[in-house]
Amino acid sequence: MNFPFSTMSYRSSCFKTFPKQCIVTFLFALVIFLASFSRATEPPKKDSSVVSSTSSLPSVTPSPFSLVEMGPVAATVGRILEQGHFLRLSLSDPNPPHDSATPPLTMPQRILKNYLQFLDYNHLYFTQADIKEFQQRYESTIGTDLLRGDLTNAKAIYDRFRQRVEERVSKNKIIAAAKHDFSSNGTVEMNRQKADWPLDEHAADQLWNDRVEAELLQEKLNKNSTDSPAKIIIHRYDQMLKVLHEQKEEDIVRAFLIALSESYDPHSEYMSPSDMDNFNIQMRLSLIGIGAVLRADDGYTRIVEVVPGGPADRDGRLKENDRITAVAQGAAPFEDVIDLRLDKVVEKVRGKKGSQVRLQVIPADATDPSKRVIISLTRDEVKLKESEVKAELIYVLGANKQEEKFGWLTIPAFYSEMDRHGAPDAKSTTKDVRLLLTRLKKENIQGLVIDLRRNGGGSLEEAINLTGLFIGAGPVVQAKDSNGNITISFNHEPTPLYDGPMIVLTNTLSASASEIFAGALQDYHRAVIVGDQRTFGKGTVQTVLDVSKFMPLFQGSQEAGSLKLTIQKFYR
Repeated sequence: MNFPFSTMSYRSSCFKTFPKQCIVTFLFALVIFLASFSRATEPPKKDSSVVSSTSSLPSVTPSPFSLVEMGPVAATVGRILEQGHFLRLSLSDPNPPHDSATPPLTMPQRILKNYLQFLDYNHLYFTQADIKEFQQRYESTIGTDLLRGDLTNAKAIYDRFRQRVEERVSKNKIIAAAKHDFSSNGTVEMNRQKADWPLDEHAADQLWNDRVEAELLQEKLNKNSTDSPAKIIIHRYDQMLKVLHEQKEEDIVRAFLIALSESYDPHSEYMSPSDMDNFNIQMRLSLIGIGAVLRADDGYTRIVEVVPGGPADRDGRLKENDRITAVAQGAAPFEDVIDLRLDKVVEKVRGKKGSQVRLQVIPADATDPSKRVIISLTRDEVKLKESEVKAELIYVLGANKQEEKFGWLTIPAFYSEMDRHGAPDAKSTTKDVRLLLTRLKKENIQGLVIDLRRNGGGSLEEAINLTGLFIGAGPVVQAKDSNGNITISFNHEPTPLYDGPMIVLTNTLSASASEIFAGALQDYHRAVIVGDQRTFGKGTVQTVLDVSKFMPLFQGSQEAGSLKLTIQKFYR
């Protein structure tokens, strides 16, 4: 029998304060009980999160594509969704899909609603009059226009949004500069995602007057700033306007295609080339760059961390809180990056392995603000070790006052270098767990805790392979496609690496591959699941498609992006 994929678990209130000591004590009490578990013969099942091949990040920012040039990309994404998504829904169907919530929405209505929500997620800028106009003018044709590669609707709505933000910033700066006595007893709703849009311009003015006054009061109560509250708030709105004006037509297309894909389900997602690069970085836990964490800071790009072992760390000159003012590729001239969007600065700093990048920086300890230092670095692979599997040995006094040893494995994600599958040095969760677990076994541990809290999933293959380290060969998960075909995914590990007592720790943010792994161990009676009352409950399988593969004649194929597409549902 199939069950919804949300693993049941036991709870203990002391986890919040002393998580490891508490769980290990609990585990020690369960050792004898768990040791009596025997492997069940019932077959478990399969998960997913799928990765496409990785690509080197460009050393020079590509030229932005116009709305017209991105039209074929949008049309292709629309067709892939119609024909490849599990739900097989038409973008232009005037009837609500069978899976609609209450009230039911047609696909065109979903697309428009999601796009408006993406632009104005807190319902602060558009008015109800704007929304009604958009519905009357664009709702009936938004799907068919998309399939023709016509993005003028998306651009028109974005232009109205930009207009509303510009108008609002102008008004808010006047409000911020005025005198306020903060004597009202009113309340301000800071999270308005579920609230209605303001009825009209007058209602919007009142809403923002209260909101700006609340912002001023917050800054007035902030004792850490020497600037006046008005100056801080006005500067904040100037920065907001600057970011808005940096948006290009390619950003509008990205926003619209994200809204489009999420109209099918929350886990389908359009990814621009830079989004896909970041996705691959998270899956393989490495990138090609200088090994520095960057942050936008009042027009500058500030170094907030130098990654241990990376090129910048090995060089030793780049320091925390240094500010980058210009970037040059090899011997090419410097490009000024002051006031440049952070993602664009990142694109310039990253590049191909072995290539040279020069940074012009203001040192953090510079007493003269005009001082500039040039640092030349050779890009190399940077390992993101903070996201790797980690192991600890926990010591607990047993009932007979003898010291007992328990292993603790923290698994932040199910990662894998899919493009290097089979390579001896390829990175993967299963490979790292195998290495660490072997070391823990040599310590003669009495039990093992696997911590999957906040693990949102990752590679389906890794969830299946990791399960094998604890159950040996057998089925792990089953999946059903839109035609009703069911496939069962097996693990082929000949024998378990570890067959001792286990606890798997989860919470409400443990999702997808985490749920498959935890559910399989529960079904095989190999572990007790401990944590919140439920896990996240993501029961769908995604694949990642390179959009350019579906449009070979498109000259800007490198800018077509990728589509993470839901293709199956998985079951225990």
